[in-house]
Amino acid sequence: MTKFLFLFSILTALLISSCGKKEEPQVYVPPGQETKKDPEQERLEREEFERLKRLETGDTVSQKDTASFGIDTTTARDTSLASSEKKPEKKNLVQKEKELNKRLDNPKVAINDYLEFLQRGTSDNGSFEQNMKKANDQWEKGNIERFKRNYKDTKKIIVVEEPKVISQKDNSAVVDVKIKKVDVKEGKDVETTMTVRYILAADSKGKWKIKENKVTSK
Repeated sequence: MTKFLFLFSILTALLISSCGKKEEPQVYVPPGQETKKDPEQERLEREEFERLKRLETGDTVSQKDTASFGIDTTTARDTSLASSEKKPEKKNLVQKEKELNKRLDNPKVAINDYLEFLQRGTSDNGSFEQNMKKANDQWEKGNIERFKRNYKDTKKIIVVEEPKVISQKDNSAVVDVKIKKVDVKEGKDVETTMTVRYILAADSKGKWKIKENKVTSK
């Protein structure tokens, strides 16, 4: 009887202990803390973020940055170098074009050039053949042989009054200039002062050419 009471007491104690035991609560783990990221992966992601940020701000990406991500920078460097080399060349071409247009915009420049070739060709130190050819090239339809005949006895050409634009519209212009021409006739110097009117037209490249001329007064 005593043994039975002892066993009954133990079973009762175990039953009470089992009923009174509370279930331990589960601990909630935030999603971002479930697993710790690999340090190497974090470094790569940080470098990628910094590289993209530099690209957005216009900073140059270093070779080390691009090499770590397998990016070939050879073509980019070559293109950048070629572009930087072309900028001065392009600037020079634009400047030359502006200067050329400035000259061609004013038909007076064409007449000044033409008269300068005549002056050089008829001076003692000038090359007659070469300068007559250049003067002839200023005409829309030139005749080099006629030029040589007309100026073979000319000793000097003096510009008395600078060329003056009488009219200019689109690709046509009229320019007057007063000159003094000194010719050798029968061993004597003969001076002739005259105003010559030049009719000019611009060719397909915008360069002024002389179509015709005539003496308006002496």
